[in-house]
Amino acid sequence: MLGGRIQVRARIALLAACVPLAMVAVGAPAGMAHTARTGLSGAYKHARAAEHFACSTPTSAHRPCYFSTPTGNVRCVWTPSPNSVTCELLATRRAYRLHPTGHAKTVHVALARRGETLPSNQILTFPEKLSCQATKTAMTCNQDEGFGEFKLSPHGSHAA
Repeated sequence: MLGGRIQVRARIALLAACVPLAMVAVGAPAGMAHTARTGLSGAYKHARAAEHFACSTPTSAHRPCYFSTPTGNVRCVWTPSPNSVTCELLATRRAYRLHPTGHAKTVHVALARRGETLPSNQILTFPEKLSCQATKTAMTCNQDEGFGEFKLSPHGSHAA
């Protein structure tokens, strides 16, 4: 009985080693052979390679930074002078601006540029303790050492 299990495992190991070679011999793309070898799908590898930190170029501290939620329904811009974050919920055209001090103010803007998508696992921090975080459809920005904040969401927005 034990010898039979060892033979089955040996056959499985041999088959696992031959699948990538057979895919290359037949002319399958190299990425598929790598996927068969490692068990990683091409979409997963692409998603990991595409992940980046928004607004993190060497000149980011001196130029406006445009960013949005993953769905694109909230668009934002950070400007270095004056230091502020402005976001707009496209569906309702509701928009708020937040400075490092004071409360968020209602403003009228039309942010035509979507900018970089802010992944939901990142918190984007700006000078003078401003930060923003996105979920799939909502954006929350606040003062890290103050009481000012705003949240733009299709299911209810508020500012303080």
